[in-house]
This record gives sequence, C-alpha cells and structure tokens, in this order.
Amino acid sequence: MLSDLQLLGLGAATVVDTVLLVALIERPNRRHVTVWMLALTAAAWLWHAGSFVHTLLLEATHPWPLQVNAMAMTAMTTGLLLMPSSLLHGAIRLWQTGIEAKPRGDARYGLCYLPVLTLGPIARGLFVEPSGEFLTLVAAFTTPYVVWLCVTNLVAAGTFWGLRRRVALPHATSFFQGMAATLCGLSVLAVFVIYVAIPTWPEQAEEWKLLVGLSPVLPALLFAYHVVRFRFVPLVLERTLVYGAVLAAVFLFHHLALSDVTNRLSEQLRVDFAIVEAVAAAMLVVAYQPLRQRVAESLRYLLGTRVAGVREQTRQLAAHMSEGIEQPVEIWLSTITEAMRTLFGVEHASSWLFGEDDRLLCRSRRLGTPARPESGETSPTDGQECPSYEQAVALRRVLTETGQRLMTRRDAASQEALELLSATSSSTVIAIDHRDLRGLLVLGRKPFNQELDEEELSSLALLTEQLAVTLRNACLQQDRLAAERRALREEKLSTLGLLASSIAHEIKNPLSSIRAISTVMAEDLGPDSPHAEDLRLIVSEIDRLAATTRQLLEFARPAPTASDSCVPRELLEHTLRILRLLAQQKGVRLETDFDDGALPIHADPASLGEVFFNLLSNSIDAAGSGGLVTVLCRTESNAVTISIRDNGPGLPPEVQEHLFEPFVTTKLDGTGLGLYIVGRRIRELGAEIRCESTPGQGTCFEVRLPI
Repeated sequence: MLSDLQLLGLGAATVVDTVLLVALIERPNRRHVTVWMLALTAAAWLWHAGSFVHTLLLEATHPWPLQVNAMAMTAMTTGLLLMPSSLLHGAIRLWQTGIEAKPRGDARYGLCYLPVLTLGPIARGLFVEPSGEFLTLVAAFTTPYVVWLCVTNLVAAGTFWGLRRRVALPHATSFFQGMAATLCGLSVLAVFVIYVAIPTWPEQAEEWKLLVGLSPVLPALLFAYHVVRFRFVPLVLERTLVYGAVLAAVFLFHHLALSDVTNRLSEQLRVDFAIVEAVAAAMLVVAYQPLRQRVAESLRYLLGTRVAGVREQTRQLAAHMSEGIEQPVEIWLSTITEAMRTLFGVEHASSWLFGEDDRLLCRSRRLGTPARPESGETSPTDGQECPSYEQAVALRRVLTETGQRLMTRRDAASQEALELLSATSSSTVIAIDHRDLRGLLVLGRKPFNQELDEEELSSLALLTEQLAVTLRNACLQQDRLAAERRALREEKLSTLGLLASSIAHEIKNPLSSIRAISTVMAEDLGPDSPHAEDLRLIVSEIDRLAATTRQLLEFARPAPTASDSCVPRELLEHTLRILRLLAQQKGVRLETDFDDGALPIHADPASLGEVFFNLLSNSIDAAGSGGLVTVLCRTESNAVTISIRDNGPGLPPEVQEHLFEPFVTTKLDGTGLGLYIVGRRIRELGAEIRCESTPGQGTCFEVRLPI
C-alpha cells in the first residue's frame, strides 16, 4: 500500500513539474523565462521523474532494468544538485537586475553551479552498484549536500524577503514572503528527517523519505498559483496542459488506488469490474451534460476531418464581415450568403430582411438574376435554390410563435415547421434579430441528407449574430451619410435659391417693362410694318425669359405654411383642360381613365396643381408629334394614385438616377428645375412619386397621395 502511495505522490508531482516545464518552453512564454527559472523547473522534474522510475524498479534484478534504475538515480542526483544551484542563481540575479527577463550575461553566475561537478563521481558509483535504495547508495554525500542545501535555501529566503517590496509585480509581497517561508521550512524538514526522524523512527523511514521527496513540489505549486491566479509572470498556461495533467492524474490514481480494490472484488464476486467501470463512465458522460458536450467536442476533433477547417473558414468569414459593407446591401448579402453555403456544404442558402408587416426589404440572390420580392416569385433560374417570399414569411412566423432562434429538422417544434422545411428542401433556419433589424437565413440540405453538426451550428449562430450587427451598422452608416448629403444639398440649394430669387426679382420688372414697350410699339406700327415680325420675336423671347424667371422663383419659394383640402381628380381635370390646347398644337393625344372616387385629401391645391402641370407638360413634350399620353386616377382605401404615361423615347439610366435633382434635364432648352420642384412639392405634401422608364418604350410617373 505504501509503495502505491509513493508512486501516486511522485507521479502527481511529476505531472505538475511536466506541465510547468512545457509551459515555460512554449513559444509565447520564452521571452519571459530566464535560465535559472528553466533550470530550477527542470531540476524538480528530474528529481520527481527519477524518483518515480526508481520506486518502480526498486526490486528489479534483471540487468537492463538495473541500468534503467541507474539512469533514474543519476537523474535524481542531477535534480538534487541543480535545484539549490539554480535557486541561488535566481535569488542573486533578482537582487541585482530585478525582473528584467533577458539581462546581460555574467559568467560569475556559473559559480553557483560548481556543486553540480560532483555528479560525475556520484553517477559512476551508481552505475557500478545500481541495486539498492538511493539514500543508502549516496550516503557518503548526504551531509555535504544537506549543508549546501540549507545554506542556499537560507540565502535565497533572505534575498526573497528583501525583494518583497522592491519588485513591481502583482502580489509580489505575498509571493516572496511565501517563498521565503517555504524555503526555510524545507531546510528544517530536510535536517529533521535525515538526522532525527529516520534514526529515531526507522519503521516509518519510508514515509519520511516520501515527505522529503515530495517537498520540492511546494515552491512549484506556489509559483503556479501566483501565475494563474494573479498573473505574477505573464506566462500563457494553455488549458490543454491542465486538462492533460488532470487526466494523467486520474489515470494514475485509478491504477494505483483503485485497481487493487477492483481486482480483489473481481476475484471475490466473480465480476469483471473493468466492464462495470466502463458502463459507469458511459452513464456519467450521458447523465452530466457539460461532460457530454466536452466528450463530444473531443471526439469531433479526434474523428472529424472538418472541425479545424470549419473554424478557420468561420474566422476568415467573420473577419471579412467585420470589414463592413462597401457595396450595395443586396450584393453584399448575396456574397456572404454564398460564402456560408460553401462553408457548410449545403445545396442552397438564402437570406431575407423584413420591414414592418413582413414587408420585404432585401433578399440575397444571384448577381444578374432578376428577383421579384414584391410578389414573392423566384426567377426561372432559381429553381429550388431558395424558398419563395410566402414560404420565408411562414418560416419566420413559425420561429416567432415557437420562440426558437435556430430550427433544424431534428428540433422542429411542429408538423407545419417540418412540412415547410421539406417543401423548401431546407435543413436549417435561423432568425436574424438585432435591435430593429429582422430577417431570416435558410440553409439547404447537405449531401446524403446529412444534418449540420454541433460545431457547424455554433459557427452558424456566431456568423448570423455578426451578420445582423454588420447589417444594422451599415444601415445606420448609410442613413447618416444620406442625412449628411441631404443637409449639404439643402444648404447648397438654399444658397442657390436665395441667389436665384434675387436675380429673378431683379430681372422680372425690366422684362415686364420691355414687353409692355414692345407690345405698344407693335400696336402703333401695325401688322404691315416691316418691324412687326421683329417685335413679335422680341415679345416671344421675353415670354420665354419670363417663364424661366417664374421657374427660378418657384425653385426658391419655401413650402406652404398651411394646407387646405382638395380633390386630386378635380385638380387633374382642371390641369388637363389647360394643357389640351398645348397637346393639340404638338399633335399629342390625351387619354384619361378616372374611377368614380372623388375623395378629398389634405394638401395645398397650388402645390398639387403645380405637380400635375409639370408632369403633364413634360409627358406631352416627351411624346412628341403623333404620341400618346395616358392619365389614370385610382382611389384606394388609404391613398389616391395618379399615373401619367407617355410613349416617348424614355429616359436613359444615368438620368433616372438623378431625376429629381436640380438642373438635370434632357431638353436642349430646359432649365432642369421642373422635376426638382415636383419632387420637392411631393415631399412637402407627404406623398410618394415613382418613375419607371424604359429607353425606346416611354416613361410613367406614378404619384401616390395619402388620404
């Protein structure tokens, strides 16, 4: 029993020393590790590892185990000689250079290691007579070594005590005080055991030897505690080392402490307790969820081939998303969704962003493939690459009702959910929720109808969270930039409006005077005068300048402060009566299609009439000779919709992008202010306007006025 206890204690000490030694030689820690620190840890490891092997082979008689025993005792001797030497080296070095990790080399530190030279004669004797107990074989060197050990321990203890307030490290005082006390205690323990306890109580000699043999682990544990608990030294102690140490200790404890008991029980009860232990371990894994998760993760790493690849690709995709959005949201969303499809190896993937009342804001799609999100239809080339709009809304509703954020075929909460997943050939659905952003990510099936494993589901949840945050930040950034652009544009337009109004005001009165004089001269000279045609041209040009001046004044005019009620259909009919003569002169047919509704709206009649006049006159000009302008008026429950369509040449795409900005025109003699004024009045009325134009087929303006 004592032998097993010795093996257990020495094995556990060896495990602790191994963890510390491996941690010190790890690449991230090398710049913080000094020579004496590494030598001290290696010396403790040599002592405990050699003692463990020596205890195992203590009763060996075969030649090769005896040689191994001799090597183990040599390692023990090396550790014993190296520990006080490296400890003295460290104490002097800390006193002289402080906590500097890489001080300038000094050969005088080598004097601390002179006692290690006695290793040669001691090792020679151990290899000549390798059988027997270690302390008996080195008895001739015991007293000089104990003196050397006590001197170095006391010198180091005094040095550490003096350093407790000089070293600027976290909890340095408690560490150096504890280390000084430990070294003094170890010196007293060594003297007491060797010269008092063993001669006085020889029957307990093995227990005392075990106590002395394990004592070097105390400084190591004190150092490890301050490193882990207080970051005393900036060392990185990987969890895998700790887990490995715990596992090794458990195996060692089982073999030395439990194996004898289970063997005796197996002989008495005729039961193979190895099977019982395996069943008990399996039941523990199944019953305790954290342990089950850790075992599953370990098995995935051990047996799986994609875990490391999935994590690396997840990291790269997350880094790509963190860079932000530098392109239109729909294209960026399609790119990220396709990257997720590739990452998880599914047949298809699609993502959806919803607004109020499940109104579709954006969805991922293939570049160049036309999408029709309003009707929820997929393009002919999409096939089963993504669910329809109605199916996406239904999946979103199921997640909301069941309170799930992520749903797979394994944990679908209802038959409806299973049917939706089956109908869309999908395996996983996850909600995109962040503040006011709502959406959905749908992943198809993997090859051979496999499900996403836990690692992939965790990566999917992480990526979806980052996707939602990135999208919301991008929306906020775009809103901020749009607001800044609007403010800058309004400031420029305000300045331009003041300038235009002042110029128009100054021009208006002289133009009126010139027109009046020209008209009077034409009347006085009569139609037969050779100057009659010149005067008519003067009046015509003055009228054109006056019209431009009126547009400039309208451009600068502020929004009406009060709004009255008006009926859009009546205003539209009035405007058509005015412009029918213009349409006849240009050879344009006007067709109307009005419903029976005549509901009033809250709007300024002058502003709304101005909108209708500009849109109709532009359509008549665009239609040209032989053209057609169609005007429709529809009254709905909450809005009145007016559509004005012409069959003219249409508008090029580059003009459509800036259609309602000032000074944008396709007319040779146009000012580019008409549609700007229309857009401005529409915003003032709280209405909406939309333009659809196809080059060569015509243009349609649709005005939606809220009731």
